[in-house]
Parts: sequence; C-alpha cells; structure tokens
Amino acid sequence: MEKHSSNPIIQPSKEAWTVSELANDPAWVISLTETHQEELKNALAGMKEANHGENIENVQPSKEEFPLPTLGILLAKAHNDLENGYGVRLFKNFPMDISENDHRLMFSGLLSYIGISQPQTVYGEILQPVQDEGQAKLDERRGSKHNLGLPIHTDGCDVVGFLCRRTPLSGGHTILVSASAIHNELLNSHPQVLKILYQPFHQAWQDYMYPGGKNTENTELPRTWKAPVFSMQQGKLCTRYSRFYIDRAQDFPGIPQMSSEQIDALDTLDGLLADEEKWQYQRDFEPGDVLLLNNHIVLHSRTEFVNGDKLEDCRQLYRAWLSMPNSRPLAKSMACFFGNVEAGAKRRGGVKDEFMLKS
Repeated sequence: MEKHSSNPIIQPSKEAWTVSELANDPAWVISLTETHQEELKNALAGMKEANHGENIENVQPSKEEFPLPTLGILLAKAHNDLENGYGVRLFKNFPMDISENDHRLMFSGLLSYIGISQPQTVYGEILQPVQDEGQAKLDERRGSKHNLGLPIHTDGCDVVGFLCRRTPLSGGHTILVSASAIHNELLNSHPQVLKILYQPFHQAWQDYMYPGGKNTENTELPRTWKAPVFSMQQGKLCTRYSRFYIDRAQDFPGIPQMSSEQIDALDTLDGLLADEEKWQYQRDFEPGDVLLLNNHIVLHSRTEFVNGDKLEDCRQLYRAWLSMPNSRPLAKSMACFFGNVEAGAKRRGGVKDEFMLKS
C-alpha cells in the first residue's frame, strides 16, 4: 500500500439518514399541482417562441428565460436541501402529455433552478437517454445503455437528475443508499477500514470517454486516475465509488496491485452496501417522476429490468449531470476527477475537457 504524509481528519458526516427515516418522511417527495404543470408548459412555450422555432434541442435556459413563479420556490428549496439535507428530492407529476423533445426542453428548464448541466459524452451532450440499447453483452458497456442491474455507485457530478418517461414490463427498481450513513457506520464499527478508504485507489476511466469507445493502450489520453473513496473538506463529505472501475484498473500495465488490506476494505464496504434491509431504500420510478441526488452523500443503483414488446412497456429515463452553485468544497485529492474542487464551481464533473472531441 502507498504511504501518505499525513492522516486525514475523519469525523461523522452530518447528512446521514436511515431507510426508515427516508421512508417515513414525506417532505422530500413533492407532487406537482396543476398550477405547477401549467407554469412548466407556459415557460416551454415562451422559450420556443423566443427561439423562433429554431432547433433548440440542447438549449440550457436560464431561470430568467424559463419563469416558474410558484414552482421555482419549491425548486429553490430543493436546491438547498440537496446540499444541506438528505441529498435526495423527488418531484412527481411532471407533465407527460408533450413530445419527447419537449420533455427534454422542459426538463432542462426545470434543472436551471437546480444547477448547471455538465457534458455526459465527448460530444458535449447534456441530456442522456437511459434505456436498453443492447450493450449488455459488451465489455465496454455504459450503464445507461443496457438492462442489467448496476452495482451501487456514484455518478460523475455534484448532482444527478433523472426524468422518468416510461417504465419497463418488470424490474428496474431504484436503490438509494446514504453514503453518509455508511461512512458513519464504518467510523463506528470499522475505523481502520475507513482510514484505508480515505487513501487513494487507482481507477480506470470509462470506455465511453475514448475515441472508438474503448479505454486501450493505444490512447494518448490518461487511462486511470487516483483518488479515495471517501474524503472530507471543511466537514463536508465527498464519496466517489464504483468498484468495477477500481478492479478494472488492476488489469492495466504499470498499475500497482492492491494490498490485501485495500481489498478487504472494499469488500467490507460492499458488504454493508449489500444489506438491503438496513441500508437500501428501494422505490419504483413512475412516469413523470423527477429524481435528484447529491452524489457526494447518496449512492444509487437499479435492479435488472425487462422491457415489453410495446413501446410504453420499455423503460426510458433522461439523465442530467449538474454542478451546483451552492456545492461543497472538495479535497484536493478529488481534482483529478472533478477538475475544479472549489465550492460553487460552475464547471465541475461531467466529461473532462481533455476528453472532449474538438470540433
């Protein structure tokens, strides 16, 4: 294991919640009223009129360009609670009687009250459809493009947002885990394990960030990065975890092999995450659900799903990655992944600039 010059100061994370607390607290779930829906439709119509019918598929409106007089108040509270509360917020009854492209535009407008959209592909796409596109048998598959269950993980941004358009025939259950609660449990019961998880692990960059869609030795771009699973800055937790990419980096030339202590620490973490009753809050998406998660303090996953023969029985979400104007500061160790670690950074997370295809 690599040596480190100083030991991090580890303290409990204040944003922890239990499964029962989340299940029994209705405050984090908001049902949009007819007034809210009308505001969204009016704002969409105004945005389209202002652009004179031009192709605005990837537009990122400002709040001023997408006025939501009453819903905006609820979104401002969600903006605060994502950083200072549970780190999770669900809005229900998003309008469904509009086209798919209008859904994307309206979703972008709503998100302008939460954060700043970051690119999710090397082409700069700010919204990604999450749906089965037949990648299940590929080694370089992206989690948003197949129907298999996913390990519990975080995404590459401050806040991830999902809009559910369609649900599958079966499966696809959403799983949420309080990273803060897991962190605190490790602090109480496995403090030595937590110290190891505060030390850096080599991790592979995702395949979709490379020309040709594969992270191979032929690239001139970096193949790996190195950062801890947990870090803390000014008393604020940051969690960055995907076991798959840690294990994958072990197969790359020149990457030192993990020690037995590092492997045991990851196994201990995975053991806690696998405890469905104690740590996993599960919920099914419904059409018109908008789910927002703070990736620093909430992990997520989904179970395997099966689509039906009809389009309405084929799961489809839209996903956004956001940086937050009220975001927490991050430890310097996270700069290799997030880029800017300053609190409130406008360009943070998403596909890094060095991977973006130049036009």
